[in-house]
Amino acid sequence: MNIRGGNTAMNKRNQMKKAGLMTMGIVVGASALLAGCGNNGGAGQTPAAAGAGGNTAAENKGPLNLSIMSLMYAEPPKADSDVQKKIEAYTNTKLDIAWVPTSSYKDKVNVTIASGEMPKALLVQNNKDSNILSAVRAGVFWEIGPYLNDYPNLAKMNKSVFDNIKVDGKIYGLYRARDLSTYGIIYRSDWLKNLGLSEPKTVDDLYNMFKAFALNDPDKNGKQDTVGLTEEKTMDGFGVIASFMGAPNGWEVKDGKLSPDFLAPEYFEAMKFYKKLYDEKLIKQDFPVLNNQQKRDDINQGKAGAVISNMIDAATYQATITKTFPDADVDVVSRINGPKGERSPGGLGYNSVFMFPKSSVKSEAELKQILAFYDKLSDQSMLDLLGWGIEGRHYKMEDGKPVFIDQKLQDTEVGSNYLQLQVAKYTAKTTGKETPLMEKYNKMIRDNEAIAVNNPTNPLVSETQTTKGSELKQLIDDARTKFILGKMDEAGWKQTIEQWRNAGGDKVIEEFSAQYAKNGK
Repeated sequence: MNIRGGNTAMNKRNQMKKAGLMTMGIVVGASALLAGCGNNGGAGQTPAAAGAGGNTAAENKGPLNLSIMSLMYAEPPKADSDVQKKIEAYTNTKLDIAWVPTSSYKDKVNVTIASGEMPKALLVQNNKDSNILSAVRAGVFWEIGPYLNDYPNLAKMNKSVFDNIKVDGKIYGLYRARDLSTYGIIYRSDWLKNLGLSEPKTVDDLYNMFKAFALNDPDKNGKQDTVGLTEEKTMDGFGVIASFMGAPNGWEVKDGKLSPDFLAPEYFEAMKFYKKLYDEKLIKQDFPVLNNQQKRDDINQGKAGAVISNMIDAATYQATITKTFPDADVDVVSRINGPKGERSPGGLGYNSVFMFPKSSVKSEAELKQILAFYDKLSDQSMLDLLGWGIEGRHYKMEDGKPVFIDQKLQDTEVGSNYLQLQVAKYTAKTTGKETPLMEKYNKMIRDNEAIAVNNPTNPLVSETQTTKGSELKQLIDDARTKFILGKMDEAGWKQTIEQWRNAGGDKVIEEFSAQYAKNGK
């Protein structure tokens, strides 16, 4: 590889209300937004052959001025940062990036689309939100499916994942690729060793580990001041436990129709498992009000022994916790035997979609230039730049392999912002000099694709789900939390399910089932 030389190289009701207001403006204003586009690149237009890399005469006239709106996870970098200069030089572009904090990103997207003043590349977190669907169907965004094979890197992107982002059978953006199965249990292996326990292999083993972490003084400080599992209000870990129990991933096909996961008995078993952890004080008692950072703090401050998370977080936990507890060790496990064997919830295969507004991208030739930018950003040298940073500042070479000098600095200056521009998997960077922990979870992530349970509704669109999905989901999520906290019994849970059905849930089932049957899947 060539890393040297400089080319080195993630309220709902209020949001839905706001999005709904934006939708009307989008539909009404669509013709005005498109007025300036003329006949350039209509939906039915056949693209001219662009050749490998999408080279056209327009691309040779000089740097492409490319405005982008994207997520920001740290302080926004300066436009003249060394990383941005290297991206611009390699891709022959002049970038104008609007970095928006994750906390306000969805609202900012809604306002931006409704205004009609859009960047040439707009990152959308969920391209099947009601306002995005309305904009797509109003002709606001370019269809890019017919162009993809003209670009060597884009042509290699997963076709099944493109199916997941299709709207009415067409592709209106480039997805940011992610591994399918990344979740596992990150735990204090030094605590496990202190207690004479082995790595958990079954659901019962998990329970016993959580119990021992809470009750048996795993840190040997003579106090009962730890819990087994930390969680947050969104209960990200619940879906993993439910999968271990044998529950569907979101939805399942049952008797030829689509059925939501919470109707499955295995889902209710997972709820009872969480309730048992809560009743016995093995899980953080205030988890319904905690956020992600507070959950992380529980591990880093030695208050909790395990967290269910993306496995790549294990390395960060290891690096952070040893600053306070030098003898601490972190490990990860993901294959847990349950009633249906080893299972892991599969993801969508992507996180967010770059879409290209016709009001900003005026011609087919300009669209091809932009696609060529994203294609070149997937070259290995760019994967390494965005994955590792700059040699001497973010990483160094040891035994012919890159190793971070300061991973936190790299994350702040590169990973938390510029990496969000990448459409290829962030794990596609050149393999570096890894710790045994990194090697372990990277192999797990690859191997777990074989046991990933997919959601059959990923490529489907239900109009009712689009407009009422957040409201319906909140109904179930709230009832689930109440049950776990002992504020609702099984009868109340069943009543909530009937409420969900009557509030639009049955219509969602009907619409998903009809589309599933139509697709012949």
